[in-house]
Amino acid sequence: MKTSEMELPEYLYTRITSACGTTSKFIIAPDKLVSWAEEGRGDAIIGLCHAAYERQLASIDAWERDRIQQLEDELMTAGNGEDMYRRKYVNVKRYPTTPEGVVREAEQKRANTRERMTEHQVALEKLVQEARLFISVHYATMEEDNTLAYLLTIGAIGAMAYVLLY
Repeated sequence: MKTSEMELPEYLYTRITSACGTTSKFIIAPDKLVSWAEEGRGDAIIGLCHAAYERQLASIDAWERDRIQQLEDELMTAGNGEDMYRRKYVNVKRYPTTPEGVVREAEQKRANTRERMTEHQVALEKLVQEARLFISVHYATMEEDNTLAYLLTIGAIGAMAYVLLY
C-alpha cells in the first residue's frame, strides 16, 4: 500500500522545499507519526481505519439502496409490476439486473473494503514501527555526538584551568 493511500491527518506531514525553492514535497514526520499513533490509548490507527471503513460502508449501502430502487422503478415503468423479482431487466447492461445480484455485488464490495481496511491497518502499524526505528537510530547517533562534544568541552575547560593555575 502506498503512503499516499493511507489518508493520514495532514498535520503529520512536513513540507520540504528544494534548495532552489521551486519544488516541494511532503513527507511524514516520524516523531509526529509516533506521537499520533500513541495518542489516547494507542488506538489512533484503529480509529482512523475504522472511520474510513465506516465511510466506505455507508457509500456501499447507499449504492445498494439506490440501485435496488432504480431496478424497481425500471420494472414499474416496463410493466405492471407483477412478479417484480423474477423478471429480467433487459435495458440495463452495466449493473446487476436483479435485486439479488445487487445484494451479492454489495456484499462483495463490503468484503473487499474489510480486506483493504486490514491491509491499511497493517501498513500503518509497519510505518509506525519504521518511524520508531528511525527515531531510535537517529537520536542515538545524536546522543553520541553530544557526548563527544561534552567530553571535548570538559577537556578544553580543564586545559584552560591548568594553564591559568600554573
